[in-house]
Amino acid sequence: MQLAKRTKLEIFVEQHALARIEAMLGESGFTGWSVFEGVEGAGSQGGWRQTGITEGAAYLLVAIGSEAAAESALSWLADYFTVYPGIVAVSEVAVMRGDRF
Repeated sequence: MQLAKRTKLEIFVEQHALARIEAMLGESGFTGWSVFEGVEGAGSQGGWRQTGITEGAAYLLVAIGSEAAAESALSWLADYFTVYPGIVAVSEVAVMRGDRF
C-alpha cells in the first residue's frame, strides 16, 4: 500500500469567516476541504452550545494538502487571527491516493 505524506489543517472559526477562509484555501493550493458545523464545546471563555436562537454558528474546516499549501494558508491565517477569532491545528498525515491532495 502506497501512502503519501500530506499536511492537515483543522480550522475552527465563526460563520462569518467561512467564505473568506474557503476562498483562501483554494488560492493557497488546497484542492478540497470539508466543513462541519459545531454544536457545542468549551474553550478559554468557557462552555458554549448552539441553541439556534441568537448566536452565530461555529464551524470546523478540515483541509489536507501539500506542505506548501499549508504554509501559505498558515501565513494568511496568522494575519487573519490577529483581528478575528479562530483556532488552527496542524498535523502531518499519511494518505492513500496522494495525487488527489
